[in-house]
Amino acid sequence: MEKLDQEILRWIAAHNSDAALGDHLEAASVKKRDYMRTGFFTYFEPQPDLPPVDSAIKPTCPHISSPELMDGAGSTLFLRNGQLHYLEIYSRGGFIPEELEDFQLGDAG
Repeated sequence: MEKLDQEILRWIAAHNSDAALGDHLEAASVKKRDYMRTGFFTYFEPQPDLPPVDSAIKPTCPHISSPELMDGAGSTLFLRNGQLHYLEIYSRGGFIPEELEDFQLGDAG
């Protein structure tokens, strides 16, 4: 898993109190990662042995600041059938490097 993806999942775990979500984040395994020049889609392997995440849970996700980005980037974690489905990382303007090295995560608000 890429460093950026790992750090985002850690940030989400630290900012969301749902135990099932935390278990899924800790066990996350990447199925594939697509680079789209303006962002990424990271798809996760299902973890059927873990209790499902409640469908009412909407994970709080971080804003990404970096001197490598024009206006920063956002992130959203999508769940499907109680499982991690994919993480979307999207540039707020311009392009995002395929490997973002220098970044900080913070509240999106």
